[in-house]
Amino acid sequence: MSEYGAVALPEIRVEWAEALAPALRDSVVEAHSLDREELVAALPGLWRAVDSALDLAGPGSLVAESVRHDAYEGWQVAALPRYDLDGRIRPRGRRDGPQHGAPQLRDRRALVRALVGAVAERPCLDVRDALQMLEVFAGNFPPGLDAVCRRLLGHELRQGVAAGLAPLHEALDRRAPGGVSTLCYRESAVGSRKAKGDPATDNEDTAGALTGPSGVLRCAVFDGVTGDGDGSGGTAARAALEQAIRRWRLEEAATGRGGAGGDAAFAGRAGPGDGPRSDPPGAAGVGAGVGVGAGAGIGGVPGSVAPAAVGVGEASRPGEPIPGDAFRPGELMAELDAAVGRATAHGSAAAVLATVRPDGTASVVSVGDAEAWLIRPLRVPASEIPYTAWKLTPAHTGFAERLRITADAEGEESQLVSFLGGGTARWAHRTFRVAPGDLLLLASDGATEPERDRWFGAVLAELTAQLDASGRPTAPALAAALVQRAEALGGWDNATALVCAVGEAKD
Repeated sequence: MSEYGAVALPEIRVEWAEALAPALRDSVVEAHSLDREELVAALPGLWRAVDSALDLAGPGSLVAESVRHDAYEGWQVAALPRYDLDGRIRPRGRRDGPQHGAPQLRDRRALVRALVGAVAERPCLDVRDALQMLEVFAGNFPPGLDAVCRRLLGHELRQGVAAGLAPLHEALDRRAPGGVSTLCYRESAVGSRKAKGDPATDNEDTAGALTGPSGVLRCAVFDGVTGDGDGSGGTAARAALEQAIRRWRLEEAATGRGGAGGDAAFAGRAGPGDGPRSDPPGAAGVGAGVGVGAGAGIGGVPGSVAPAAVGVGEASRPGEPIPGDAFRPGELMAELDAAVGRATAHGSAAAVLATVRPDGTASVVSVGDAEAWLIRPLRVPASEIPYTAWKLTPAHTGFAERLRITADAEGEESQLVSFLGGGTARWAHRTFRVAPGDLLLLASDGATEPERDRWFGAVLAELTAQLDASGRPTAPALAAALVQRAEALGGWDNATALVCAVGEAKD
């Protein structure tokens, strides 16, 4: 007499009719057949293969290991068809929808796991792990990967993956054919729960922007950190900004266009309440919320788009000319760190600094938890949000250090492990390109306060679309809206947002 168990599990042996290419992580990490920095640009080919695989095998047939790549043959998708109880492959049914239909959630999650796992320092455990790594290490991952993964998970993709992701890839590849001009806008607030009743020390954030005769825009946000609330964080942030402005002027002078007396052509600022002004007599200083123009009629120093970098560097001597064609982020961070150390024994600061050149090349360098985001218009139907956003900077926190090792990382989201004033053990540098219509956001962590179960990039895209539709000037309105949003979420921290609007080159 046969005995029947409550659950019956088959033994299935899978044979592939053709050889399998290496799994994506093996292809990137071990075989180096696909450069991690080129991953996002290569994804349209993967999406076509995914659509074909789902057409043949049906939705729900992908796992993370399905995504494969070979240096010579390109993309391969190893789909696992569904089986009937007799062991035969189940044919596509009516409920599977038309060809190039929307993939199931299982398929989307498998693709996200495969993509993040290919560029992360360790294998990706699950989708939650993937999303955490995208949030924390975005600046170290290929630019736009966070936007790609979020669209994979959240967009309807009714016409298939390739069609659904096409508008985003067009945006990611967009360039400035004729050069760019820039305007910067800044807003800052203390935060009601952060305020201690001393206007001189309550706001420990500071920000500034500087434009020289070359048309190069340089801007920064510094977020002061005080251990015992004595205001030393504000001292650190102001010292860092003053040193940054000094270096910016040396860099501009080294291009051969600034020269002696060239400071009069600068438009630099430290917002109200940010301490002593660094502008010399004759310099054009402007207050918060007023645009700083970077005319693109004068050629800037050509920049190169290169992978993200991390490390430390040596500082140049004070007053030493800085070659205009060689930006060295390690030197910059070491100089800022030393300036903070000279100004205060207790305060420190997180920092994010950006440079935008008239030819559309740009770079950002950061330490701590200050953030940079790029917001770009999407060419999509009227029913969709016409903007996307992706993060340009990683976080240097205790949580980030734990997440490098394990998916079970918890706590220490606000504990900085690298910052100005304590030795910049880890900093990040990223080069990228901007195009007319872009908004480049630099912000303290108070202005990027997360909402429960909502990606901040989606917040930026939706908020920008709303402000654009309202008829208000989008860039200054976004800076103000982010500060107001921080207060609406509780006002727990100083919030500073500096938004650079990128336009077409001016005659």
